[in-house]
Amino acid sequence: MSHFVTRAPRDQFLATLVDYYFYIDVSVDALDFEQEYIIPFPRITFGYFFDHPFLVTNHDLKQSRTTSMAISRIATHKITVQPRSERVKIIGAHVRPYTLAYLTPISIFRLPWLIDTAALFGDTAKKFKQKIDQCANPEQMFEAVEKVFLDTLLTRDLSTITRAVDLIEQHSGNIKLTEVAQQLNVSERTLRNQFSANVGCTPKEYLQLVKLRKSVYDMRFSDHSLTDITYDSNYFDQAHFVNSVKRITGKSPKKLREELPSFRFLQF
Repeated sequence: MSHFVTRAPRDQFLATLVDYYFYIDVSVDALDFEQEYIIPFPRITFGYFFDHPFLVTNHDLKQSRTTSMAISRIATHKITVQPRSERVKIIGAHVRPYTLAYLTPISIFRLPWLIDTAALFGDTAKKFKQKIDQCANPEQMFEAVEKVFLDTLLTRDLSTITRAVDLIEQHSGNIKLTEVAQQLNVSERTLRNQFSANVGCTPKEYLQLVKLRKSVYDMRFSDHSLTDITYDSNYFDQAHFVNSVKRITGKSPKKLREELPSFRFLQF
């Protein structure tokens, strides 16, 4: 069996919320990394690490947490993860930015940068952990993840934020917020409130993360020069590109590209 296994949701509605489920089981030595920098990413990531916890450090806030089950909130913070055992074993999912708003009525902006799944979901999280620990293979685990999502989903009208995110992603982040608001027939204030409550960041931050994602994807999977990537991603010039990437990630595009072949938690 491959060390990395992924699967798309089977449920039609969940397929609009979840990019994919993933399972990883491999030794740290095989991955050849001690600490991994998480590139700010326009997706929420859920992960359960079994008996192989990770130390997660937010260098902007100077806070560290050792966790076995957590949800990462969308943010531009500089975060690293470090395995605390000899293995990396994770069952998880990358989900769209508003998915957490379907699972809790709490404003996402009020949640911490690293969400304690057990604290937020209580018995649901505990039962999920017990179920996963009894699964014999990744397919059973994916079914368990899908079931807990379906059992936890709230009935909510999130059409405004869904359409806003879709517009931003269709334009790869190259659209003005005024235009997004106009196309949705809402005020910019409403747009900001929708992002704060249902995504946990500002619309401007989300635009930046979507642009960054495209740039990093091109760095990883194309042989285009950084100059070409600059203009393909609609940055004004290379200086603007370098400054924008460095402001969000703390690294220059050149340095980021050199580090991309590492583990990357299946982000790109």
